[in-house]
Amino acid sequence: MWLQARQTQHPDTTLDIPFMNFTSSRKNDFYSCPVRSRAARSQSGGLLLILASTICLAGSTSSQPLRNGGFEAAATAESWEIEAPDPKGLSFTLDNANVKEGSQALMVAADRLTAVTLRQEVFLPIGTMWRLTGWVKAEVANSTASAPAPRIGIEAQAGDQGLGQLPSKSDEWQQQTVVFRVPSPGRINVALNAFRNQAGKVWFDDIRLERVPETLEKQSVTIQSTRLSKHPIDLKQGGQFIELLCDLIPSMIAQQVESTSFEEEPQWNQAYKREIDKPYRPWYPDGAVHVAKYSFDTNNPFNGKRSQKIELPLANTWAGISQDGFYLESGHSYRLKLHMRSEGDIRVRASLHGDGVVIAPAVSLGGGSKEWRAAEVLLTAGRSAQNATLTIEFEGPGTLWLDRVYLIDTEAVLGLWRPDIVKALKAMNPGIVRFGGTTVEFLDWTELIGSWDARPPIPDEPWGGLQENFVGLEEFIQLAQFIGAEPMICLRWTGKTPEDAAQEVEYFNGGAETKWGALRAANGHREPYHIKYWQIGNEVSGTEYDASLKAFGEAMHRVDPSVKILSSFPSADTLHMAAGTLDYLCPHHYSVGDLNGTEDDLKRLQAEIDRDGQGKNVRVAITEWNTTGGEFGLTRGMLLTLGNALSLSRYQNLMHRYSDLVEIANRSNLVDSFGSGVIDSGPGWLYFTPAYYSQILYQKAAGSFSVKIDSDGSPSTYLQEPDLDAALSADGKILRIYAVNSTGAPRKVTFHLDPQLGSVSGSQDSVLKDLSLNSDSEAMNSRDQPNRVGIEVQQPHLRGSEFEWDFVPFSMTLLELNLAPTKHASPN
Repeated sequence: MWLQARQTQHPDTTLDIPFMNFTSSRKNDFYSCPVRSRAARSQSGGLLLILASTICLAGSTSSQPLRNGGFEAAATAESWEIEAPDPKGLSFTLDNANVKEGSQALMVAADRLTAVTLRQEVFLPIGTMWRLTGWVKAEVANSTASAPAPRIGIEAQAGDQGLGQLPSKSDEWQQQTVVFRVPSPGRINVALNAFRNQAGKVWFDDIRLERVPETLEKQSVTIQSTRLSKHPIDLKQGGQFIELLCDLIPSMIAQQVESTSFEEEPQWNQAYKREIDKPYRPWYPDGAVHVAKYSFDTNNPFNGKRSQKIELPLANTWAGISQDGFYLESGHSYRLKLHMRSEGDIRVRASLHGDGVVIAPAVSLGGGSKEWRAAEVLLTAGRSAQNATLTIEFEGPGTLWLDRVYLIDTEAVLGLWRPDIVKALKAMNPGIVRFGGTTVEFLDWTELIGSWDARPPIPDEPWGGLQENFVGLEEFIQLAQFIGAEPMICLRWTGKTPEDAAQEVEYFNGGAETKWGALRAANGHREPYHIKYWQIGNEVSGTEYDASLKAFGEAMHRVDPSVKILSSFPSADTLHMAAGTLDYLCPHHYSVGDLNGTEDDLKRLQAEIDRDGQGKNVRVAITEWNTTGGEFGLTRGMLLTLGNALSLSRYQNLMHRYSDLVEIANRSNLVDSFGSGVIDSGPGWLYFTPAYYSQILYQKAAGSFSVKIDSDGSPSTYLQEPDLDAALSADGKILRIYAVNSTGAPRKVTFHLDPQLGSVSGSQDSVLKDLSLNSDSEAMNSRDQPNRVGIEVQQPHLRGSEFEWDFVPFSMTLLELNLAPTKHASPN
């Protein structure tokens, strides 16, 4: 993910705009991930001018949920929020001469090129269908394809839900219409886009939101045997993503010590629930603290910038440090390793205790020395504990320095990873796992190799905090290969050269006789890793980037001709400038609830490949995707809900239909990650978010071919409920139907199978839903309710080539149908 800061420029001043006075308000900085879809709402710098509280609750379908849609209020734009990067030269006027409805309309005037949008936030019932209408009149300069004429639209956290039609005559009143279905969590913004790099005058009037009535009649669909693509659905469409971000990696590993090198850690720059995002587990003085002296010593630390120094002048007295919050399992042995030096003839020991009892008796770490030395012992837990304490202490008189202290369960996978996390990740069968993210562009890859004893903690720019650096590139690669997935490495582009990229490839893929391969062998891994997928840069783009790709690709191919090279953000010139060196174009989709916009982006990428691909089979790798990347604070909780999992499922249906284009897709993120992870974990516990379950179900389609579905439904494709996708196994024996019902009402469908498919001889259905009595789109799992949302599996008795199915509210259903072998049942 990428950083994009936004602040008001003058937080405590009053802005003087003709006809109006606004008091600006400072917003918190936030991160927003750029996307290659028009779904992303622009969040560039500027002033957000709030005129009135605009949140409306629209539980009643008979009332008009919008306030002041006709601009009849005395205040110029009451109940509307105005966003403008430069308020100078703007005016907002109640015009009673140019009116479409009522006695007045709103006129927005700009005497210079600018961007202006008015918004009103409304909550509507999730899954219901609505129509936004409004009258627009404009006299606009600089109206081009990149700066379309004024339009109305619907924005949502999951992505835009539609824009009004482009006016045919901008100087006359014209009505614009948007029909949309309310996505989870029901919060939408009605957006009046007045200017986009334009100047002139725009009038708005009679802006209305009206519920579109729906009949719940049975839908009839026919599943054809016709394949929609030549390529099967790739296992790598279910790829996952690991990055240096907040507690993501610490949540995955068995190393439990917090602040292993006693560094000063800056605060995280972002939050979900700031109060509990990062557990507070400090080292604290213990023992005879009244006679000991504690300090952090920056002179000659072993690791990082400082070490813990403890001076104890008295003989036969013990003092040291402790840390709470350790999860211990009875009978497990925990490897404690630390680095120490000393003055005086001291003895050092370590123990685990809690709840008033000793859990692992004190074990001697030996004496100190003037030079740094490593000490390692096993502490075996005699009982389980949820919140044990580790104590490291020594007997005076003397001085002890401690650095790089860690405690790892000996049953950790590959010596580092939590077994329950690895088991959960392996169950997802992701196909490919990416190591990348924003921090890649701020650090050198050589900081992520070698012994983790010597690797110092690294600043996590721009997110804030420190990464303890126990997981480097080799630890990541070994994990991915252990679970049977392809590792993908995103290498740094900022400030780097093609030679730098080639050296990184040689380190991981070169033989032990090469310069960098020899360093890898010296670091403990003689055989090459044979990493296939390499991405040049994380979320970088532009002319300079495009111009560098050919040289980067050629340098990397000279080291290893077999590697596949992925772009960062592709521009219209990326493929052309790369001159045949790229294998993948790589957008990030962080507004996947905007299915129309996302599909438009895929079509654009296909057109660029057709034009500039030089006949090469260039594919698309969506190396990060989710419903949002920049929604922080408490609203980020939407990513943990059932409703969000349904939005993700609709996107995966779309990717199935574009299997010839989309080979790779890495969902962001894997664990924790300010609430966006599919797994959430803490000391001794974990639970799965609804998105975890949807990912598992969609991986079952790997190797199958998406097939055509004919429907009698009248709404457009992305308004139909349920959203349907069908995938036929390569041998034609299993048909999988994915159905997403995003509404609060059951949906009935009659299925007809093409005779070429054969008939159903057996079936199983897996339904992802709220397992409580009251189905709630916003239901989520938690540590205390880990199974609120989950999968219910049944084996219904379905036979023949025609059957009916009821799809329950707020659910994703996978119907797996065994097809009876007939002479017509072979795939096309």
